[in-house]
Amino acid sequence: MAVKKKELEIRALLVEDNEIIIESLNEIMRSRSMGFNVITHKLGSQAIELLKGGSISLVIADDKCGDKEGLEVLEEARKSVPSATRLLLTSRVNDDAVQAALKDRLVYRYITKPWLTEDLILTLNTAADTYRLAEKNRSLTMQNKDLERTVRDLERLAESGGGGQGGAVSAAVQAAQTEVAVGDGDAETIIQTMIEMLYVFHPNLKSNAIRTMALVKTVAENQRMEEMPTQSLYQAAALHDIAIPGVDRPIIRRWLRDPDKCNRDEMKIIEQHPLTAVEMLKPFKMFQEVQPIIQAHHEDWNGKGYPNQLKGGTIPWEARLLRVALDFCSKHADPIQAMLDIEEHSGDLYDPDAVRAIAKAVPLTEMPTGEREILLIELKEGMTLGRDINNANGFLLFPKGKTLSQSMCDKLFNIDRISPLYPYVLVYC
Repeated sequence: MAVKKKELEIRALLVEDNEIIIESLNEIMRSRSMGFNVITHKLGSQAIELLKGGSISLVIADDKCGDKEGLEVLEEARKSVPSATRLLLTSRVNDDAVQAALKDRLVYRYITKPWLTEDLILTLNTAADTYRLAEKNRSLTMQNKDLERTVRDLERLAESGGGGQGGAVSAAVQAAQTEVAVGDGDAETIIQTMIEMLYVFHPNLKSNAIRTMALVKTVAENQRMEEMPTQSLYQAAALHDIAIPGVDRPIIRRWLRDPDKCNRDEMKIIEQHPLTAVEMLKPFKMFQEVQPIIQAHHEDWNGKGYPNQLKGGTIPWEARLLRVALDFCSKHADPIQAMLDIEEHSGDLYDPDAVRAIAKAVPLTEMPTGEREILLIELKEGMTLGRDINNANGFLLFPKGKTLSQSMCDKLFNIDRISPLYPYVLVYC
């Protein structure tokens, strides 16, 4: 279904008293690529009055907004326009109040000062997508309520005889019930939107999701799972990481490469993402059965996982399957070697029965092509680029879709030594 232009427009409120920051953010948000409608206020009290009128999609507040604290303004935004996505501009990311605001979901993301333009644009786009998704869900919910009301009215009419038109009334009831079912079944649209949001934040997240979706589909077929558990497992594979964009992107980059590269404070933040994902899904009735699976997808068989340190059989079966499937798909290695690495931890990190189920499904699964981000220095012969590589002046060196030879890799490494290139590249996997 085509989306109306007004549904796509983002009306952003920027509360900031620094002219340089205002000018910089305005230029980015009003650019042709983003197209935000931006309103600025230097005083928090003025912004709060504006918020009472509603119609705001995105609220960005500085730590200090003239006569108000940024968190005060965002708290008022949560009350006045709860559907708006809230961002905090801050240089004190480790402050207890900022971390508490993130945990309480008062702040969707913080933007560090100074910021990297690429990370800022990704954060703003992700925040806008989050708002659009919430609005779409609200619209679907209202449509379903209207349809359910129609069904009830028609059923009452049918029970009373329907004025001699029982056949027509019954047909109308059946048609309305079908419409309600279709509305409730719009899960696929929501899933695809969320997966694309993950891609904007970090391509590896989408790649891991679509590969895991394919693998658990095969697992469910092999296990002869019933329809509801099969659907829940598949949806959990798609949605398990939807809270990750709420964590600072450099932290996630390190975590995806190697969790040991993150310090304890960073891991504490990351370990909340299963719980945050569940909170994000609670408004979606069609994902009710998915929530326990997502909440437990990082639990270890030995009881040392997170967030609840569940052990053994107390972990839902579908979550045990998902845990193994996710770890296999995120390795991006030779399937045999990746499965051997998994089997080494059978009975420790993983349920042995889940490991056997995944091992049986791997050779039967046709993995979709994904994209993953790697360091430039990790490029190897045979890799195919998922994004153009340009030099520091914007000159195209190798286009997207180019399969690299060893000489091409050497050329890039030599150029990088003389004039550093962007350190991250995208390759198909």
